[in-house]
Amino acid sequence: MEPSKGKRERDVILISDDEDEGTHGNSVLIVDPLAKTALEEKKCEEVVDEECELVVTFCKQANVMPHARYDCTINSFERMECETCSPTGKNADFCNQCYCYICDKLASECQNWTTSSLCHCNAHNKSKFWKDQRDFALAGVLVMFNLELTDIDADLRHGGNLLIRFIQELSVEYNKYLIGERVSPTEHKCLCVSKLPPGQCDICRSQNTKIVYKYSGVFALVTRFLNQAERESPKAAAVMLLGAAREITLHKDPAL
Repeated sequence: MEPSKGKRERDVILISDDEDEGTHGNSVLIVDPLAKTALEEKKCEEVVDEECELVVTFCKQANVMPHARYDCTINSFERMECETCSPTGKNADFCNQCYCYICDKLASECQNWTTSSLCHCNAHNKSKFWKDQRDFALAGVLVMFNLELTDIDADLRHGGNLLIRFIQELSVEYNKYLIGERVSPTEHKCLCVSKLPPGQCDICRSQNTKIVYKYSGVFALVTRFLNQAERESPKAAAVMLLGAAREITLHKDPAL
């Protein structure tokens, strides 16, 4: 229990962090122990819980505080493990204090609230699938390093942002490498009836065309990225180097 500084320490805010399966109800309850009410003046019977030694002398309706959508007491919520096709039940409904569990934004600002194949309105903290989605949204590419969210600082995020850009550029160059380049020989003996001069017979040229796979574009990109990593902070450089190594080990020789 912690006094609310905004009301001169008169209100007591009880915040529940209980995440048991059966937990429902308000996330935040404001109790004003100093408020003088008619019930107090008449000295009504006090409610005492002997097990937790809690005495309740006054209660009032809780103020609606910011909360995750699944914890909303105004709109009902149905929990599913990984439903992303469409909103489940009334999960798409929200009050003005509902937050998206994935984006950490107000539900009204979430661009994927009801988007098919995403449906953030169905996200909740009892699902491993949605927890992984949240971790990826908060940690980005750094999720591959199994870092705790509290350990991710500005240097690690900077290295992660540079790594994401590198992965995108590397994907383009690697796809070019896989497709290869078609190279026609300039000199060849024409085997057709027309007996055209070397290089002028389209039929012979197409039959002798070779596909050449050049890794030079990928090599140049990787070299620039590794050189850039050496100029960054140690944490950012570690993320960049480990991420680049992981991507390169997945490359294959298309000729084989």
